[in-house]
Amino acid sequence: MLLYSILGGIVVFGVMGVVGWLRFTYQVVDDELRIKQGIFVRKNLYMSKDRIQVIDISAGVIQRIFGLVSVEVKTAGSTSKEAKISAIERSEANRIKQLLRNSAEELKIEETDHPEAPNKVYRLGMKDLVIAACTSGSFGIALSIVGGAFSQVDQIIDEEQMVQFFETAVPASVGVSLILSIIIAVVVISWLLSFLGTFIKYFDFQLTVKDDELLIQRGLFEQTQLTIPFNRIQAIQIKEELLRQPFGYASLILESAGYGDEQANSTILFPLLKLGRMHDFIEDVIPDYQTKAEGVSPPPVALRRYLLRMVWASLVVIIPLWLWVPYGIYSWILLAPALILGFMQYRDARIGTKGDRLVLRSRMLSRTTAVVKKHRVQAAATKQNPFQRRLDLTSYALTVASGNSGRTFSLRDLSETAGTKFLEWSSASGREVQAE
Repeated sequence: MLLYSILGGIVVFGVMGVVGWLRFTYQVVDDELRIKQGIFVRKNLYMSKDRIQVIDISAGVIQRIFGLVSVEVKTAGSTSKEAKISAIERSEANRIKQLLRNSAEELKIEETDHPEAPNKVYRLGMKDLVIAACTSGSFGIALSIVGGAFSQVDQIIDEEQMVQFFETAVPASVGVSLILSIIIAVVVISWLLSFLGTFIKYFDFQLTVKDDELLIQRGLFEQTQLTIPFNRIQAIQIKEELLRQPFGYASLILESAGYGDEQANSTILFPLLKLGRMHDFIEDVIPDYQTKAEGVSPPPVALRRYLLRMVWASLVVIIPLWLWVPYGIYSWILLAPALILGFMQYRDARIGTKGDRLVLRSRMLSRTTAVVKKHRVQAAATKQNPFQRRLDLTSYALTVASGNSGRTFSLRDLSETAGTKFLEWSSASGREVQAE
């Protein structure tokens, strides 16, 4: 009976899929994408060319077997909409993209009077891909997932059985050795997951620089094509992951209005670059966002606040481990790296302007350098708590459009005078802030 139910469900879903595909229609009329879909309830979706933010083309494993792709269209703004046209030929997908990017008149002019200039193409080599996968920032995410999974193992396997297994498999794994074995296993599994995820995602990565847009292609199993118009770029970030800093590598990230393909609506413009090459790469690809600018740092009196923040954050972890975990006394060792990280956060904090560009460098674990154009600033603010007021310090933050929620860049514990100057710079009439 169960087998018949499963087979019946497969048949029903198969039939509905075919009927849904037959009832799905699309066309581009008067610079507008019109989609009609639905079996019982018909849905009409009209997307004006002027509102369309990004047009992406992707191909999964099954689609690639049959030479098909999917087209995903998204609009910008807080009321953003998206539409997906699945299982069409790549030539048809490119035709839709061209129709929505250019009017018929513009296409005709481009074909006759202005031959297309050669595009710049940048590829991620296999060696750099392996380095990017080995040092990926997603290791922390994988670690939290695997750690959470290990914490639930006792719901499936009895604790005594686990201890008996370790004692049988690894006779020396008792006491501290057992705990270390579990920690090492969690770290290794997390790193492997992080490595594979990054390798698959950025395999065959290619960046093409066109006259008015950037085209990103990547993916091992699912080949994805992302298109980012230059006029939608709101800011850039140079991100130096903790594992990459000793080797002098960083990734370049874009914040674009509408949406992004990464966490927090960001898009990886290039996954791995030597810091020594970063300036020339930005000059070639997005010259309006150069990172050179004279800046100011938090005053010496702010160092104590950077150190204390990390001490309090580490105590949240240390005290529970000390009180309730065997050998938790060793958790107090975490104070040393916490203080080192606090000092690094203070040392790396810097902010400055150059013409209409603001360059802001900060650190949590990774060191990030953000470059924002003045006319892209959506909002700017300074914030001062009672402890900062006593030391004449303030925190500065600005927000640019990125996805539907925006992206905020901030710097803590600037001098009150510097914070006010940068807040004034953010206004339409603000002038460049001179380095002190």
